[in-house]
Amino acid sequence: MSASQSGAGGTPRGLSREQARELCDVVLDFARADHTRVNIRSGWRGFTRTATNRITTAGGSTDTTVQITSVFGKRVARVTTNTLDPAGLEQAVRDSEALARLSPEDPEYMPELGPQEYVPVEGYYSKTGDLTPEARAESMAQGLEAARASGTIAAGFMDVSAGTRAVATSSGLFAHHASTGVASTLTVRTPDGQSSGWAGDEAADWTSIESERIADDAVRKCLDWRGKATLEAGEYDVVLEPTAVGMLIRNMRRQAFNARTADEGRSYFSRPGGGTRLGERVFHPSITIRTDPSAPDAETSPFADDGSPLRPEVWVENGVLRSLAYTRSWADRQGVRPRPVPSNLIMEGGDATVEDMIGSIRRGVLITRFWYIRGLNTQTISYTGLTRDGTFLIENGRITRPVTNFRFNQSLASLLQDVEMLGRPIRVAASESSSVAAPIVVPAMKVRGFNLASVSDAI
Repeated sequence: MSASQSGAGGTPRGLSREQARELCDVVLDFARADHTRVNIRSGWRGFTRTATNRITTAGGSTDTTVQITSVFGKRVARVTTNTLDPAGLEQAVRDSEALARLSPEDPEYMPELGPQEYVPVEGYYSKTGDLTPEARAESMAQGLEAARASGTIAAGFMDVSAGTRAVATSSGLFAHHASTGVASTLTVRTPDGQSSGWAGDEAADWTSIESERIADDAVRKCLDWRGKATLEAGEYDVVLEPTAVGMLIRNMRRQAFNARTADEGRSYFSRPGGGTRLGERVFHPSITIRTDPSAPDAETSPFADDGSPLRPEVWVENGVLRSLAYTRSWADRQGVRPRPVPSNLIMEGGDATVEDMIGSIRRGVLITRFWYIRGLNTQTISYTGLTRDGTFLIENGRITRPVTNFRFNQSLASLLQDVEMLGRPIRVAASESSSVAAPIVVPAMKVRGFNLASVSDAI
C-alpha cells in the first residue's frame, strides 16, 4: 500500500476490519433464519456549499448502518438499523425474520455465498479522509475569488466521503473494504443570469482535484457564452468534452450491459432471432470499455452487496462486445459465470486534444456538459436531455460564437459507432447531483451526426 493511501497522518474513517467482523458476528449469533446476510456501511461524509460568491453552508456526519437480510426457504426480507447496542441489533434481526416469514417466495433467490477470493484493492486515500472544513473552504475560495474578479457570481458544491463497507453471511463469507471519494463542482453566472459556465473534478485522491483549473474553466465558459444566439436544430458534428461524454456513458453501467435484457430480446445487444451479440462488432473499432476495481484514483469495492467478487472485465474491446453482466440467478439459468454490473466504467482513448477536434470540424458544435438526461429506448440505448453551461458553434476549425442550448435525442449506440477522434481519458464528475458517484473515466470525443433535436432557452 502506498503512503498516500495508508491512512498515515490520521485514523481511517469507518469501522476497521476487526470492528466490522465483530459487529457481523454479533448479528449472526442472534440469527435464527435458514440463511442470514449482514451488510455494514460505516464512515463519514462532509460537504461545503457556496452561493452568491460566499460560503453558505458546511457540515459533516458520521454513521454506521447495518442491513440484515433474513431468508426462510426462498422468502426474503431486509431491515436496516443504526442502533448498534445488542438489544437494538437483536430487535432488528427479529424484525427481519418476522418480515421474511410473511414475504412471498422469491423464485430467483440464490443461496448466500460462502468464502470468496477478491482482487486486492487499496482505495482509501488518507489525504481525502483527513480533509478538514478549512481545506475545503480554501479550495472553494479560489472559485469565489475568480468570480468576484470577473464580475460574475459563483455557486459550488464539494462532497467528500470516507469509510468502509463489509459483508458477512451465515455461510462463512466475510469481506471488508475501505474507500474515499471527493467531488468538487462550480457553476458561474453573469449577474443577469443569462450566461453560465461550469467545471468540476471527481477523484478518490484529494490531491487530484484541480481547484484552480475548475475556477478558471468555469469563469471562462461563462464569459465566453455571453451574447449567445439561436442555432437551428439538426444533426451536427460535435465535440463532447470529457464531462459530456461521461454523463452519457455512465447510463450504460447498470442497464446496457445487462445480459438478461439481451437474452430476452430487449437490448441493443440482442441478436435478431434470439441470443446475444457477444463476439460481434457493435461499436467503432476505437471503442474499448472496461471495468477495473483497482484502477488508480477510480478504485471501487472488490465485492458486490451479496459478496459476489468484482473482477476486471472487458465489456467492449476494439468495438467488439466481449462480456455482459449476469446476476447469480440468470447466470445459473444460462450456465455461465456470474458477472456483477460494472462498478466503474473506463473507456480507452486516444491522443487528440479538444483543440485538435475543433480544428477538424467545418461546421459543428462544442458541448460542455448535459443535464436532465432520461432514457428513451433500451434497444438503441437512446437518451434525451439538455446541453448546458457552455454550447458553442464551430466553423472552419474554430469556435465562432456561443449558441443557445438544445434538447438532444441521441442513440449511444450510434454515438459510439460514429466516433471520429478520442482524447486522453480522465475521471469526470458525471453525476447530475454533483456528489461522489461510481467512477467514470472517459476521453473527450468527436462524433459525427449528433442529434440536437430542438432549441432550448434554458440557461
